[in-house]
Amino acid sequence: MKTGDLEPPWIVDISDAGAQADLNTVQDWRFVASLNNVVVFTDTDPDVVVDTTHTYKAAITHSWVSGETANDGTLRAEVVAVWPGGREQTFPGEGHATLRIEPSYD
Repeated sequence: MKTGDLEPPWIVDISDAGAQADLNTVQDWRFVASLNNVVVFTDTDPDVVVDTTHTYKAAITHSWVSGETANDGTLRAEVVAVWPGGREQTFPGEGHATLRIEPSYD
């Protein structure tokens, strides 16, 4: 992506293959991203599409809002699933999803 771009949306594929938990039972989702350890956005209503065959897999989509891609650098993100009873699980389990935003020359 380039600075200022609002398309395409950011899609992170997640999987809980070890537990094979049904992601349809997650009560709430958060998609959080930071740049240089400063939170750029916390999306409390991302689009979530659970795989119909393997319900332990899902695609989580964040649609950009003006200003979120204003600065170049590498965004680091995580998706948080809140299970019944308030139990949280972070995806990916290790590291972060990353997206590089390059400077735009216009």
